[in-house]
Amino acid sequence: PGKLQLAAAARQVDRSIPKAGTEILHLTFSKMQASILDHGSRQTAAVGGPDVAGAAALSACQAKILKNSLDDAQLALLEIFASGKAAALEFAAMKVPNVGPVPSELADIDILKIDPVTVYMASRNQILLSLVDYRSFAFDIDNGGMQVRLVGNFKGGGVRLLPNELNLHQAELSSHAGVQLGPHTEPPYNCSVQFEGEHSPAPSALILSARWNPLQEPTKLIPVRNAISNLNGLEALALSSKSFCFTRSDCFVKDESQATIANSILQFDVRGDFTLRYSSYRHSLHDEANHSTRQAYQTLRDLLDKEQPYDFLPSPDSALLINNCQALHARDVIKDNCRLLVRLFGYSPDARPVILQQDPLIVRG
Repeated sequence: PGKLQLAAAARQVDRSIPKAGTEILHLTFSKMQASILDHGSRQTAAVGGPDVAGAAALSACQAKILKNSLDDAQLALLEIFASGKAAALEFAAMKVPNVGPVPSELADIDILKIDPVTVYMASRNQILLSLVDYRSFAFDIDNGGMQVRLVGNFKGGGVRLLPNELNLHQAELSSHAGVQLGPHTEPPYNCSVQFEGEHSPAPSALILSARWNPLQEPTKLIPVRNAISNLNGLEALALSSKSFCFTRSDCFVKDESQATIANSILQFDVRGDFTLRYSSYRHSLHDEANHSTRQAYQTLRDLLDKEQPYDFLPSPDSALLINNCQALHARDVIKDNCRLLVRLFGYSPDARPVILQQDPLIVRG
């Protein structure tokens, strides 16, 4: 009977998803649930947060306690996201931590990483990932091998220059800079679920929340299921061929020796129907791609351009869990250099990375 009730609730929630294809779910916590989450986040933060051994197991326990307080409709939302069929799940009405006043400029990133509020918000993100049975992780070649990532303008490229930024400075294309980032899934782009060679799959999901967002600058979310469903069979096959190249992320450890390898953009997936790996500013066609593949690539770009983005306004009392296999995200040039987000990557239970360290989880990039 419990499973039948959950299935009925899932059908009810499914009917509430806009048929236009936004596929964005919204879970609002009650005051009691927000208090449980707050208590659990403080517990995980007290041991040092996601980058400390033992934190993942503690967060999983806290998620289990929180899950026991959820009603059938809320549980159904988690089930839909965990099934791989939703583009994103927005958590709302969480307790606001003592974020402090917006500073005149951001402190050094190494100071902010260990700030108690950062550790608290990262711990909360880890618990939210655990609600859908995802595990947080870090790539060895990114962010110093640390799970907790700060998203802010630390390296220039925003509307306003940083105090130490030169006018002609060419900022890197990464979340540590203030530049515009076009629609993309998170790299690397070699594979989505099962590791290939020495490459771990791309993140299954990312979750982000804001400590400060003074000008309410949005993170843009673009679900792709509608675009993929409008491809014909031959176009889908072409996009699943290894005919595409991508440039290495600017925030990854440099490796000039790595050869350019052709990869696919689209893959069939038994859980979510398909996975997509795509970047509007990093992908290109392989020199040997044939005419049909080139046409399919252009069709995909045209279809994605027609999709209406959803503006998520990051705040301290909300978090956005993005399905990195079925949704693109983007942002405009940063206007306020004090905008600061706290982000974690997550792997689904199906993901099979090349594990370098189990706890905290670090995988080969």
